[in-house]
Amino acid sequence: MGALISAPISMAMTCCGSLVGSCCASLTCKACSCACLVPGRIASFVYLATLATFVFFALITRYDGGDIVFGGGYNASEASLMDQAQHWAKQGTGWNHEWNSRFWCAARHPDGWVVCCEDVCGGVYGVYRFSFALCLFFAFLALLTSGTTKFGAKVHRGFWFPKAFLLLGLFISTLFIDNHAMEGYRETSRYLSWCFLLLQILLLIDFGYNWNEKWLAYDEASDNDQFWGSWKSGIVMAAAGLNLGSLGMWIFLYNAFAPDGCPAQNAVITLTLIFTIGLTIISVTKIAPHGTLLTSAVVTAYCTFLAYSALASHPDGECNPMKTDPGNSWSDLWVGLLLGIVSITSIANAALGSKSALIGRESGSEMTAKLEDGTQMDSGTSSTVNETAQETASEEVGSESWWYYHLMMVACSMYMAMLLTDWSEQPAFDHGVPATQETAAQYNTSLGSFWVKIVSQWMCLLLYAWTLLAPYCLRDYRDFGIEFDLD
Repeated sequence: MGALISAPISMAMTCCGSLVGSCCASLTCKACSCACLVPGRIASFVYLATLATFVFFALITRYDGGDIVFGGGYNASEASLMDQAQHWAKQGTGWNHEWNSRFWCAARHPDGWVVCCEDVCGGVYGVYRFSFALCLFFAFLALLTSGTTKFGAKVHRGFWFPKAFLLLGLFISTLFIDNHAMEGYRETSRYLSWCFLLLQILLLIDFGYNWNEKWLAYDEASDNDQFWGSWKSGIVMAAAGLNLGSLGMWIFLYNAFAPDGCPAQNAVITLTLIFTIGLTIISVTKIAPHGTLLTSAVVTAYCTFLAYSALASHPDGECNPMKTDPGNSWSDLWVGLLLGIVSITSIANAALGSKSALIGRESGSEMTAKLEDGTQMDSGTSSTVNETAQETASEEVGSESWWYYHLMMVACSMYMAMLLTDWSEQPAFDHGVPATQETAAQYNTSLGSFWVKIVSQWMCLLLYAWTLLAPYCLRDYRDFGIEFDLD
């Protein structure tokens, strides 16, 4: 009788298991093959959220990272029968011991499966792995979206499940890469992240001009005829606040980084002061009628921050008090994170804003679009169709190019490796013992990092000077839409 009862139950359970497995396989297949298209702007911010998530976990990994082990803990009185069976099977085979023999931290986890030790999963090398996975991911997307095609548009806007699996797989694979290989990636990032700094400079200067124009437009639209309480007074107070902050920072830099016997540091601070004040003066003369105090104040504050960041990266301990105090690196970290977030958000927001957007320029306004019935439409109508297609997230999207966007994210990923590790030069220790926070602090300074930041400051000053002087110097060759009154 028992056999008669158990046979149908066994068959039913087998059938249910097969159906569940088939459903899971079907759902997985549909998820991986589903384009799941979203509007371009939303897609850009999804990538931004992905970057922010990786930054969050990278910070946790750096300051609270440890060994990654599956299993290892066992309580016979609380474990289930299945857990006990797995524990006994593992103890009997000894496969985990053969696997763990390649890890120096295996002695800490005799009953677990070691994935990586803390010198790989934690500290600065943990951050490099998050950065490297993102860099490979966005480089692959830049390759797929390199042309102005419908395929590139779909790759950027959809296929989220395959991309999530790809990114997760890339990160897991980095856990098995030797730290010496990560050293090579770090040095590559140290110098290529300058590209992101350059892009950040361009956005910052543009932000300064746009900020001034918007507040002037608000002032013209308001009914307030008095200066105080108007938007113009807000512009003056904002510029004064930024300039006073820069002045206070200059005093701090001279006191902290330029004692007797530090001529190079003294020169960096003095040149920063001279050039920023000089450009501010030019911005209010007839040579640059389009110049503004607010834009000059923004550039002055940013160049002052770059001067501080560069001096804090100099390896000369006698001229760099920050070298012996790792806690001071937090100011550099948070200011850098804030600027990076603003830069990336600005790019993502501008991606679909205009024809002249630097990143993710769409070709819908430049090419004719096709309706589903194959009829042609002019460029004005095609933009409406593209907007409708974005809102409905349909499969029929126009040809788009997004490689600039993903290339920018590659540069940002490399900059993330530098920013979150204080531009560290910590070596990969062969003996497998990770550096403590105090020991790692001594590697946060280098001449390479110093020169990358100083050159970035010079480029910022040069580009801003070009925006002020180019219309005047080239007024006989090109019309910039600026009228000069030199009488």
